[in-house]
Amino acid sequence: MDELEQKAERAVRRGELLVGLELFESYLAQRPDDERVRARMEAVRALLQPSELVNRRRVDPEEPDEASAPVGDAEQGEVLAGSGRFAEAAEAYERAAATNPENQLLKERLHELRALANPAGKADLEAAEKLEAAAGPHLNGSSNRSARAHAASFAPIEEPRPLPRDPKALLEELLQRVRNGRR
Repeated sequence: MDELEQKAERAVRRGELLVGLELFESYLAQRPDDERVRARMEAVRALLQPSELVNRRRVDPEEPDEASAPVGDAEQGEVLAGSGRFAEAAEAYERAAATNPENQLLKERLHELRALANPAGKADLEAAEKLEAAAGPHLNGSSNRSARAHAASFAPIEEPRPLPRDPKALLEELLQRVRNGRR
């Protein structure tokens, strides 16, 4: 697999479909007879919305900086953090930060993961804001819409009357139910 094709596949895996599409097009400009890559490019193009294709920018894709941390440790840390294993994720980020000590993003993420791995303590429920229960219409005599809706939502449900067999009476009963908003 050519390096340009690998970059395109990596961009697609990261969800950067437009970047991947651009890389596939660059690859096909060099090798126009490669039908396998052309089919893959069309599959990626099918994933895009028409508006994305119309508005797409022609820019060179960002290449990862060679001085950045190894992908392995940082990626492993993100996978671990995504599964809630923050202490292990912090260890992976420590390894990544040790490899590249001048990378501030790694240090910031390491700090976040350490905070998640060792929470400060339990929440102080006594100091939390106290919320008062809303008074119902029967308590304060209010006739606002939300109070009426609350009262109606807890109103007892009437047992439906059986439908009459006479066609005229049946129609009148159904119209009355529609007017009352019942079934």
